[in-house]
Amino acid sequence: MGATLKSLEKELEITLEDFNLVGRSPDASIRLVDGGVSRQHATIRRDGQLFWVSDLGSANGSFVNDVAVTTARALRHGDRVQFGTSTFIFDSQDEERPPSETSNVSTQSLHTIALPVKTVRATLLVGDLRNFTTISSQLSAEEVAAMLREWYAQCEKVLKTRDAIIDKFIGDGVFAYWPGDDISSRIKATEAAKILSSPDSSESPKRKWLKENMNLEVHCHIGLNIGDVALGAMGRGVNTAVGEAVNVTFRIESLTRKLQVPVLAGAPFLNGWAEGLQLYQNAGIHPVKGQPDPVEVYSLIDVPTMSF
Repeated sequence: MGATLKSLEKELEITLEDFNLVGRSPDASIRLVDGGVSRQHATIRRDGQLFWVSDLGSANGSFVNDVAVTTARALRHGDRVQFGTSTFIFDSQDEERPPSETSNVSTQSLHTIALPVKTVRATLLVGDLRNFTTISSQLSAEEVAAMLREWYAQCEKVLKTRDAIIDKFIGDGVFAYWPGDDISSRIKATEAAKILSSPDSSESPKRKWLKENMNLEVHCHIGLNIGDVALGAMGRGVNTAVGEAVNVTFRIESLTRKLQVPVLAGAPFLNGWAEGLQLYQNAGIHPVKGQPDPVEVYSLIDVPTMSF
C-alpha cells in the first residue's frame, strides 16, 4: 500500500517514499527538469496514512488544487499537485481507518482522527531552523534531504516522547502543542525547547559533518506560548490548531533573531508558574507583525549560546 504522483503532461508515475525531496537538482529524489522548479523546491513526507507537502521557499511556489502551499498540507486522493509547470495527480491506495477502529487511541494518534472543532487552552511550540535557505543553497539536494530527515526525526523523538502532538512540519519548521496549560505541559515544552535549540550536533551525523567540513552550524529557534486555540478537523478533515495564540507564537519565534536568543516564551507561558521564573528571564516588551499590541517575552536562561 502506498501513494504515487501521476503526471498530467507525460507518461510518468512516481512512487512516493516516506520522505521525498522535489527539485531540479540531479540528486533530488523527485527530480523535475522544469525551469519553474527550484533546486530544492518542496518536500512530501509521510506521517501515518497521510502524505504532507511543504514548500521550501521556492521561487515559484507549490500548489494543491490551484491553492498555494504556505504551510504543510495533507494530500488527499485525486488532489492536483503543481511544482513549477509540472502538474501531477496524487493517487493514494491507503484507506482511511473507519471510526470503529479509532477508539482507545493514544494521544499521539489524535492528529489523524477527525475531531469536532472546539476551543481549548493549549501549550504551543514553534521551531524553525536558523538560516536554512542560506545553508541549503550551499548543499546538494541529497544533503538537504538528509538534513531535513534528521531534523524531522529529532523533532518526533523529542516532542512525542514528551506527549506533544505535532500539528505540522512546515519546510524547515515545526508546530506542536500540548492540550492544556498545566505546569507539566510547560515543563515538557521547556525540556523540548532546550534540546531542539542546542547547538550540540553530536547526535546528528549530517549536522556534525556540516560543522566539521563546511563550518556550517545548524541551530533551531523556538517560540513558546499559551493560549486558546480552535482544535479539530478543519476543511478537508485534517486536525489542526488555529487561532490568534498560534499566530503570536510564530511571531515570538521570529523575535529570537532580533533578540539573538535561541528560545523565547510569551508572558502567558510563565503566568502562574513561579518556578518557571527561575528558568526564564524577562527579555522586554516588543512589537510584532500583525499584532496591535506589543508582546512581553522571556528568554530561556540555561541554553548554550549560539552564534547569530
